[in-house]
Amino acid sequence: MKKIYSMCRWGFAWGRGLHREAALDSLRNVLAVIGAGTVLADFSTIKAWLILPMLGVAFLIWFLDYERHFRGTAVEEAKMPGVASGTGSV
Repeated sequence: MKKIYSMCRWGFAWGRGLHREAALDSLRNVLAVIGAGTVLADFSTIKAWLILPMLGVAFLIWFLDYERHFRGTAVEEAKMPGVASGTGSV
């Protein structure tokens, strides 16, 4: 029980350190994909053991999208100095 409490505490501390607007934008993107998937999927046939891996994949997609906000959306943007950080001129 103490380990679960410690992991929850660590998770909340990690969540507080996230950039709020980037995290919310990434969450909107993931929910848009999941929302489109729910229309196409028939949840009455889903197996219960698939729920945890599906949540893991959704978290991975969210995290990669969250990291995209700080690394540039394209290879060219990431290579150009100042553009990905918003300090370049347009």
